[in-house]
Amino acid sequence: MQSLKEFTIYTKKTLSTTDAYSILENGNAMGFGEQLMVENAGFEIASGLRHRHKGDRMLFVVGTGGKGAIGLAAARRMLNYADVEVALVGNHNDITNRTTRFNYRILGDIVDIHDINMDNIDEFPKMLKRSEDVIDSIAGIGIRGRLSSTLYHIIESMNESKKYIISIDMPSGMNADTGIANRVSVKADSVLAIHKLKNGLLNSHYSGSTAIIDIGIPPTLELFAGPGDVKSITRPKFIGSNKHANGNVLILGGSKEYHGAPILSSFAANATMAALRSNSGYVHTIVPGSIAGDVSRMSPSMIVRSLPGDVIDADAIKAIGMLRHNVLAFGPGLLQKSISNKSAASLLSMEKNKGNIVVIDASAIKGIALYKSYIGRNSIITPHEGEFKTLTGIDLAKASMDRKLHSAIEFADTYGCTLVLKGNETIITNGKTLKINKSLTPALATMGTGDVLTGMIASYAGMSMKPFESAVAAVYMHSKIGDMLFEKKGLHITAQDVIDMIPEQLKGFDSIM
Repeated sequence: MQSLKEFTIYTKKTLSTTDAYSILENGNAMGFGEQLMVENAGFEIASGLRHRHKGDRMLFVVGTGGKGAIGLAAARRMLNYADVEVALVGNHNDITNRTTRFNYRILGDIVDIHDINMDNIDEFPKMLKRSEDVIDSIAGIGIRGRLSSTLYHIIESMNESKKYIISIDMPSGMNADTGIANRVSVKADSVLAIHKLKNGLLNSHYSGSTAIIDIGIPPTLELFAGPGDVKSITRPKFIGSNKHANGNVLILGGSKEYHGAPILSSFAANATMAALRSNSGYVHTIVPGSIAGDVSRMSPSMIVRSLPGDVIDADAIKAIGMLRHNVLAFGPGLLQKSISNKSAASLLSMEKNKGNIVVIDASAIKGIALYKSYIGRNSIITPHEGEFKTLTGIDLAKASMDRKLHSAIEFADTYGCTLVLKGNETIITNGKTLKINKSLTPALATMGTGDVLTGMIASYAGMSMKPFESAVAAVYMHSKIGDMLFEKKGLHITAQDVIDMIPEQLKGFDSIM
């Protein structure tokens, strides 16, 4: 793939906590391991400190988590350039992070690292008094719950010391999303933000005194979908949750010719939600009356509703509106003659007024081609290149990746929707943010797998009500499953194979609260 540097303007300018962890997870999946990123961060921080504070007496105050690892790496690199002292807040035996323990062991073989806890908290002001600069590398962006007594007293002492304080990434104790202090937060003189500025620093007095620290993740990495995108949108299952807790999906499609397509979509939605530990979710499948009986007999898990006939008319749309759902997957297996353009527009208008998300696929894409004004931010449209031509008149069959990206972004931005332009390099964009998913094999180029993707997108959308993020997560997992099936079965897979592997692959993202 050609250089994507110009498209990095479609990545996020500042990061939420979820965004930051997603980038780190994706970076790790692409070979940028935590140890490498910590070492890069330590090098960059030390380079800046050498430039401005060479020869100073420096106190590095580190925590036992991942942020502490960065402080330890930076302290090690400053040993030849400053008078370095290191205080670890807590007990070094409580370090569970492998990278932090690694850096603690290396630095601890060279200098004394002092554990500071409530038993010896009076020693900390003495360490502060001996220093000129204090490097805050204690609590990271993932801190949860009320600050401990030890950390509270440490931060209070730092703030009262009047020393020059440099915080790594975020001032310890400050919420990275809101900027609100957790009981108390470090009053830093400057902040060295890791990779990008966090949302909590926006519009704060720190915004003018913050530098960005490079940890080795290239900007273009943020353009690619990865496991971090799945993790960021996957909610934990609450023990008391019921089948409606994670969304209600309605699949509308099917015909005598393509009666299997809506089945595949419904199974994908069920399997995805089950794998996310949200019970089985709740999925309706609506098909033409002529095939409803055949469809309902295909699985006892199916909840099948039949249309009055084989055409989606005003009465059918009214019936659809009465069914409980927050996501409509519209189009799998549907014949063009089954719905007029006007009926498609009426259906989209109804769903938009209800605040529901609509996943528009297959024949439904042709149905909205003349009524694109009805699509909007609640719409996820999933064309391949041929369907995109029907939708826009733009032929991308032989286009460069650059042109495909520009065309997709322009369309999504114009209509305010999320576009999933399917292909070996699938493009997902809402016109403001862009993701690309690269498949390693053509294994999914077989009938029915696109319908499975539609169901997966609908399932994530029902759980999160976030169209763009849902599309990215589903596209990545769909592709990942296809690549893994290729290793087992080569090019001889079916849509059912994809469905069967969904729970197995999503199990790693499960959590219970």
